[in-house]
Amino acid sequence: LEQIRHEEEVLDAFERFCVFKGKTRERNIRGGKSCAFPISGRMKAAYHQPGTEITGGTNDPGDLNERVITVDSLMVADTAVAEVDELMNYWDARAVYTTELGRALAYEWDKRVARMIFAGSNNTTYPEPLDTGTNPQNAGRIGFQDSSLGADATYLAKSRTDRGNALVDAIFNCKVAMEEKDVPTDDLYGVFTPEDYYCITMSDKAINTDFNGYSAPNGTIAEGRTLYVAGIPLYSSNHIDQAAYTNVGGDMNANYAVDMSKCKGLIFHRDAVGVLTLLSPSLQ
Repeated sequence: LEQIRHEEEVLDAFERFCVFKGKTRERNIRGGKSCAFPISGRMKAAYHQPGTEITGGTNDPGDLNERVITVDSLMVADTAVAEVDELMNYWDARAVYTTELGRALAYEWDKRVARMIFAGSNNTTYPEPLDTGTNPQNAGRIGFQDSSLGADATYLAKSRTDRGNALVDAIFNCKVAMEEKDVPTDDLYGVFTPEDYYCITMSDKAINTDFNGYSAPNGTIAEGRTLYVAGIPLYSSNHIDQAAYTNVGGDMNANYAVDMSKCKGLIFHRDAVGVLTLLSPSLQ
């Protein structure tokens, strides 16, 4: 029973500290090293002439594609607790370690998902054949960067309120760009650095009762939170402004190697990234 309890603590800590968990397309497999995630793009419609056979030619089946995701190597967070230390402590030593080990795994999970979302924003081509011109209704539906915040020095020189206003404008720019590309407006998320998340809370409009109603439905300064901007739920994470990363042994995706040191936030749809899981977090 003790083993089961601590295993649940690891999983509970992992779930609690994973900011990106549940915000991406996730699949679990048992056996195998990779799995294909379907990519459909946008379909088109056309008039039908009476008496004409419907053959499915309006949308070429070849427009459908897939992205194969390969499982990374086993990620572990390990520690050794001497039995004598457990006997001398008047508190449950293992409970502390299991929580911290679960947190460590969650952080590594989040870092990789954030890097993949960032890499997707810089991707300028569709997976074949969606970029061959045979499906022109998908033209321009790629990731993008909003550079309206300006240079780092200029941005950081502003007050938190002014930075928050700039971030709110950037979020609306992203929402407009996504709607113009027919990206579904549900399942959109925004994750920002803690500094920038609280700048949004201190902006002139994000939680202002003149814009959000007098019952404070969008958060308060006292609570230190902002629930939505432009209908997009917002979250805070320490894994947005990551230093340049170089792939190491065990990384099976070349797109992990990105530089997020100037990133302030990510606005993304759930379908932007696929996550493949072979083993759930457990204690051994």
